[in-house]
Parts: sequence; structure tokens; C-alpha cells
Amino acid sequence: MRHYLDSSVVLAALLEGSTVLQPLQNETEVASSRLLWIEVPRVIERAVRTNRLGAEDSVAVRRRFERLADGLAQLKLDDPVFLRAAGPYPMVIRTLDALHLASAELWLQGAPATDLAVWTFDYQMNLCAASLGFQTPLLETQ
Repeated sequence: MRHYLDSSVVLAALLEGSTVLQPLQNETEVASSRLLWIEVPRVIERAVRTNRLGAEDSVAVRRRFERLADGLAQLKLDDPVFLRAAGPYPMVIRTLDALHLASAELWLQGAPATDLAVWTFDYQMNLCAASLGFQTPLLETQ
């Protein structure tokens, strides 16, 4: 089984102390799009600038992200991902969500969609992932 992480679950773990990622601790095939390495630091920086997160806490959060990211495969953003993300989806989704789902789809490399679990707190992205045949372990929690 492969597990694809959206930024929402990583940010919940880092900023809110969510334990949602604990079931994946012993999994070896966990990945995310290169977008994760852009989105997470931007949200942390925004939290610092809006005084939601202090300077000391931001250092700790950034270090936790580095440790978490060390265990993830980083999926490239390249032309095949861009082409798939620009194409049709079963429902309306935002651009970054389309890039995440395109990355997840292309990571499968021909394996059945049911071999992939998409971990996201985004309801619309969960619905779209389920429509594509992916497992959506967090859809039931929404």
C-alpha cells in the first residue's frame, strides 16, 4: 500500500498536534508532491508573521517538518504532472489539489488505484480522490 500526504494533514500534525499520521509510522511507501516542501514552510512563515506562532516555536515546528520530510518520498513536479492536473477530474477541485492528485496518480505507475491511500483533511479533495478509486482514510472523519 502506498500513502500520499496532502499538506493539510502534515500541517495539522505540525501546528495542531494532530495524531493523524501515527498509523503511518512503520509504512515505507509514503510520499507527497514537491508542493509539500513549498506549502508547509509558507504556512509556517505566515503563522509567524501573524503572531500565531512564536519565533522559538517556529524553529521547533520547522525541525519537526524536516524530520517528517526525511521519511517521505518527494514526487517531482514535471510536465506529466502538469498535463494531468490541467485535465478533467470527476469534480471541481482547486489547482493545488489537482497537482497533488496528479502527483499521486502518476506515482502509481499503472498499479490499481485501490493500492493508494490519499491522506487529506480537504473534503473536496477527499471526494475527488475517492471518485478516482483511491482509498481515503480521512473522508469518514469529515
